[in-house]
This record gives sequence, C-alpha cells and structure tokens, in this order.
Amino acid sequence: MFFIIRSYQQSWMLLVAAILGGIYVYLKDTIDDWPTYLDDSIEIVVASSSGLLGFILALNLTAALTRNEAGNSNFNAFCGDVLAMAMFVCSLTVDKDIDEDKFKKIKDNFRDLLLAAPQVCKWTFRGTVDVDLIAVRLKSRSSDGSRMSEKLFERNEPMYCLVKQYEDIGAMESVMLALSNNIQELLAMKAFGPNDAAHMAMIGKWENIYSSYGNLGNMFSYNLPAVLNWLLNICLGLYILLMPYGLTAAKYHAIWLSFVVAYFFLGLYIVSSRIGNPFEEGMHNPNRKDEFAKVGAAAEAAQKAIEALFTKEDKIGLDDVKCKAPLPSMIEIMPQLPSGLKKFTAEQNLKAYKY
Repeated sequence: MFFIIRSYQQSWMLLVAAILGGIYVYLKDTIDDWPTYLDDSIEIVVASSSGLLGFILALNLTAALTRNEAGNSNFNAFCGDVLAMAMFVCSLTVDKDIDEDKFKKIKDNFRDLLLAAPQVCKWTFRGTVDVDLIAVRLKSRSSDGSRMSEKLFERNEPMYCLVKQYEDIGAMESVMLALSNNIQELLAMKAFGPNDAAHMAMIGKWENIYSSYGNLGNMFSYNLPAVLNWLLNICLGLYILLMPYGLTAAKYHAIWLSFVVAYFFLGLYIVSSRIGNPFEEGMHNPNRKDEFAKVGAAAEAAQKAIEALFTKEDKIGLDDVKCKAPLPSMIEIMPQLPSGLKKFTAEQNLKAYKY
C-alpha cells in the first residue's frame, strides 16, 4: 500500500476521489432540486469505463512485468558476459619473451574496465552517466544503504582519461573502445603466442558483452507514443472525478469507499508505470527487501566477483593453487548439518538391516 502512496505525483488523486465523495453527498443532501437524472447517466458512464480501464490497466501491468523480467534477465546475461571475459583475462599467462610489467598493467586495465562496465550499463539506461563518478569497487555501505565506492579515476587514471576522452560517443561505447584497445595491445606484444585462436576467443567475449548491451538498448530505448499516455491519463482522471458520484447512495461512507475504489485503479496505473523499468534509481539496502526486481544487486554482485577473481589471481595465481585433502569428518567444517542431511550412526545402520 505504501508503495502506491509514496508515489506523490499520482497518489494525490486518491485524496481527490475521497473529497469528491463527501462533496457529492453534501450537495445531494443540501440542494432540494438536485438534477437526479444525472444519477443514471453517470452510473452508465462509470460502469462502462470501469471494465475498459480495468482491461487496459491489466494489459499494461502484464507488459510491465514482462519488460521487468526481460530487463533483469538481459542485464544478468550482460554481467555474465563481463565476468566470462574477466575469467578469460585472468587465465592468460606470461611467456618468457614478454614484458611482465607491461602485461600486468594491461591486465589491470582489463580489471578496472570490466569492474566499471556493470555500473556504466546500469546508469546508461537509468538516465545519464557521469564518467567522474563511475565506481569500480564498493568499499562499504552506510547504515541507510548509501554506497561508498572507489572511483575509476582513483584506481586507474589512464583508463579514466581514455573513457572520458570518448564519452561523447556514449559512456558504454567508450568503455568497449578501451577494452578493444587493450586487446590490440596484447596482440601487439604477442601475448597470445603463435596461435591466433586465443585472440579470436577474446574478440568473441568482447562481442558478447556488446551484444548483450545492444539487446538492452533495443528493449529500453523504445517508449510508448505520448498520445497513448495522454489518453490513459485523461480517461483515468475523468473516471476518478465521476466514480465517487455513483457511491453517494452510501451517504458519507462514500468518502472511504471512493478512496478504496480509486486505490485499485490508480494503484495498477502507478505500479505499471514504475515496475517496467528495472533500472529505476532507488536506495539499495542489502538489509531491506526491494519493492520490485532491479539490476542494482546484480551489478554489485558482478563487481564483487570480478574484484575477487583478479585479487586471488594476483596473489596466488591459477597455476600455484595449493589445497589440502578433504577433512575426514564433514562435521568439522560445517557449523551445522545442512537441511535434509541425516546423520546415520552405526546403531541406525544395524537397525535398518534387521528383519
């Protein structure tokens, strides 16, 4: 309920419906020669428009839910492609005849650009992207959920300057340009070796990322014609103005009845207009459940995974991982038994074999 009421730009119409309900009752009780022929006429208009509005609003809600699900799915695919490229970069090894310092610098460039990609994509479809505020690492969160992040210009100034220089073609496009430039740097220093398959595989990863971004662009760059929005707004406004008149037979109970009926129709309208955009800005607090599915959590999860991937690869290396054999007892490494796992003792096993 509070999700609807907090949408102040539209929810004020609920008070209008309730106030009109009281005004109509007062006028009919006070004015002796009130034109009663309006009763049947308005009742017919309200009854016919109720079914039509209910049908249209239900269709809008279905379309919004589909759009929200598709948006989250495609953004998750985008983050998966970014993470896949990060894993591919981490798996690249240094040959003896390659400058290790330059190779390490290029890998750091990939790390920071891939860390920036989910946030840049999110803000691109949210509205505008400020390159100066692109976050590459979430340091922590305040008690109210506010982000405290490390920015791209703080961690990697050359990549920040490159993205900033070409931001006029689009922030995400400039990030993809910087990624392709680093791919070509690896090719120039012969980091892929004599076999060109690794280079082509990396180009494929780059194309997958841009393809997922393009799918999101196709989906969220289209807006319904303004004439349809105006038509729906006018019809809904007229309905809220006339609907309370049909409830005047309930006397002053028409006040709260008008509020409830208006809440049904206006609530569907507000939810449909907001839920269809998973990129909508909102305070993401891990300790609070979101009102509807958004992409913020997926973007943060991708960043955390990429940061952990490069950090471990830098400190340990994929080829130098050491691991001990499994512990003899599962209980020693688990704080409690997982759900559905039963502990079988020797006595239980013996009972199971008794006839």
